[in-house]
Amino acid sequence: MILSGKSFIFLPNPDTSSSTFLKNVLKDKGATIISNVEDCFQLDAKEVTILVDDSFVDSNMNLIQRDIFQREANSNDIDNLFNKIEKLKIQSVKVTCITKWIQNEKFTIENGDLINLTPPIITISDDTNNGQCSSEAETEISTDVDDNGDDGGEKKVVKELPQLPIGSDLQLNKGTKLIVNNKPKYKNNELVIEALKRLTKKYEIKGEKFRARGYRLAKQSVENCDFDISSGAEAHTKLRNIGPSIARKIQVILDTGVLPGLNDSMALEDKLNYFKNCYGIGPEIAKRWNLLCYENFCIASKKDPDDFISDWSVLFGWSYYDDWLHKMSRNECLAHLDMVQNALNEIDPECQVELQGSYNRGYSKCGDIDLLFFKPFCDDTAELAGIMESLCMKLYKDGYIHCFLQLTPSLERLFAEKVMERFQTANINGYKKRKRWYSSEIIKKFFMGVKLSTKKLRELKEMATDEGTFPIEEEEETKLKPIDQYMSLNSEDENYCRRLDFFCCKWDELGAGRIHYTGSKEYNRWIRILAAQEGFKLTQHGLFRDNMLLESFNEHKIFELLNLKYVEPKDRNNIDWEKKNVE
Repeated sequence: MILSGKSFIFLPNPDTSSSTFLKNVLKDKGATIISNVEDCFQLDAKEVTILVDDSFVDSNMNLIQRDIFQREANSNDIDNLFNKIEKLKIQSVKVTCITKWIQNEKFTIENGDLINLTPPIITISDDTNNGQCSSEAETEISTDVDDNGDDGGEKKVVKELPQLPIGSDLQLNKGTKLIVNNKPKYKNNELVIEALKRLTKKYEIKGEKFRARGYRLAKQSVENCDFDISSGAEAHTKLRNIGPSIARKIQVILDTGVLPGLNDSMALEDKLNYFKNCYGIGPEIAKRWNLLCYENFCIASKKDPDDFISDWSVLFGWSYYDDWLHKMSRNECLAHLDMVQNALNEIDPECQVELQGSYNRGYSKCGDIDLLFFKPFCDDTAELAGIMESLCMKLYKDGYIHCFLQLTPSLERLFAEKVMERFQTANINGYKKRKRWYSSEIIKKFFMGVKLSTKKLRELKEMATDEGTFPIEEEEETKLKPIDQYMSLNSEDENYCRRLDFFCCKWDELGAGRIHYTGSKEYNRWIRILAAQEGFKLTQHGLFRDNMLLESFNEHKIFELLNLKYVEPKDRNNIDWEKKNVE
């Protein structure tokens, strides 16, 4: 085996959940895993390799964020630790070197792989990495409440560097892309927005949600800025959600027109994005498949069939891959609501349903449809779940629902044959060993794929377009690769299958439920943190103080108790909520 006789330790934290799979990969190749860094010093240095979390290594192979590294390593003297490592000449490389070893079936460490644990200066980069972000590293991201920064909260002045012309033809190093924007108004801001937008997408793809959130909030702050930013220090001082780390990046962008390392991992991000865009595939599975050098779903299904058997909904995410990435108009969302309402009236006329999510917040186009079910004076969620289940059965028999992504025993009797047909088409064996496909006897959230009739789609095309109140940027859609097309159930006539979700809410909790299911996630987080600061607790079940329910039914009353002005759903997409509460 290629790693026989080799020993490895993961730093800074050898016991994270993200390293579990990697440890097993190394063991399968004959390696020994070390759990305590001190044990490294008792072994032959030539047989020991330190695997450093990529988020702590910049594009120049220098260690960054040393203070966070020290906290995660639970070390009181990180310098002494590094000195020991260097004195014994123990080699340190990035975790993603494992991919190279597995792919090449050979253990090699080149000079370019080695990490400098004690760089002479701290370099500025976008912390480009191909691995898992550590939980502590995420503290560099500023929040709505405070900004600890990656330097422990200390307010640092960003060094002003000689200003170069924005948009000048400059190439700093290989793989660095010039960011150019010629808009006459606030051209500095446009430059920064473009970079922050790409950083947000980068970390969203990698599943590093806190870091992505930080860049997204920073981008929104710059978008709402009413002056042209002249320096990172100014952005840090005058704008919310711009912490010291992001301020340093802004300074580099303004000085050079680029952010070193931003393009270094674009190929990896494209590959992860291809997998992650499939329903049921999260960041961890995407990263694991990448590590194992899977290029498509076809290979993954042959090499790791258990991933599909354990979560069969992935098969339908694969089958409707293209359709579910197409966004729909607001008019189409209403057409789906009408379809559901008409069927619901036949099952239980008293039960009501509302559109929530991005539609309720005024998005010009929506990725899926979120429907909230409730019944006057009904607080029995089991009763509501039964109504939704009966509704699903009717809509499936009517041909509106094309697939379920979650099953009860009753729905399984209707749909199990379709699940097995997808396994057969994918040539995945072993699925018959699974005894049942349903997740629970009673479920209170139903996820499915639906299609309108061709006649209804023609009617929609003749209607005036509802642009909403919040335009969204069009993004290039990922397409299913040719090798994976044999599973496709995607539309060929623009009658796309759409993602539809059912949620239920107790009558007494309707106000809190509307806040929760309307979103956005950032708004929900902001208002919940604000409530906590005032001694309250806000959830989808209501507003509490000292475990005593204060209000859950009246949405406006919840805002009043929090001493906030009511924020309309259409205003919950941005980050200027505080302004609306002081106007």
